[in-house]
Amino acid sequence: MRVGQVGALIALGVAVGLGGCKQPVMEVRSAPSFDLSDLAGGRVSLAALKGKVVVLDFWATWCGPCLKEQADFAEFWRRNQGKGVEVIGVVFDSGEPQEIQDFVRENRIPYRQLLGDDKLQEAFQANQGFPTTFVIDGEGIIRTTILGSTPRKFEKLQQTVDAALAAR
Repeated sequence: MRVGQVGALIALGVAVGLGGCKQPVMEVRSAPSFDLSDLAGGRVSLAALKGKVVVLDFWATWCGPCLKEQADFAEFWRRNQGKGVEVIGVVFDSGEPQEIQDFVRENRIPYRQLLGDDKLQEAFQANQGFPTTFVIDGEGIIRTTILGSTPRKFEKLQQTVDAALAAR
């Protein structure tokens, strides 16, 4: 076999192997209900947010990609806060509430933060890593799920939010 044929076979093998590496397609489904503590000592439930488009971001203070996108989330929140959109962070595995509150203040995270737990993570099927972000429409349906901090994440979030707002 010639070198050119070997190279072509290797390229074909790589292409076939990579064909199966697609992001999992998440089905559109109802968001699990929740009632969680926020950092201000209050409580937030999904039922209380009915009618609003909710962007729910599961993250942790020790997660590098989560921290890197905080400025983008703050800008996204500013751009959408007057439109009936709630941007909410749900913090996991990041210490005591006071430590998290200090972190949020020091990093100037302007939108509401809730304290997440394993039960919530399991209910949302969000156990593949942080960050995991959901867009939930005004009827409580998860319209998109984004795992990780992808290059066009905020563009996709805005498109999904805009579509959910237009459907109201």
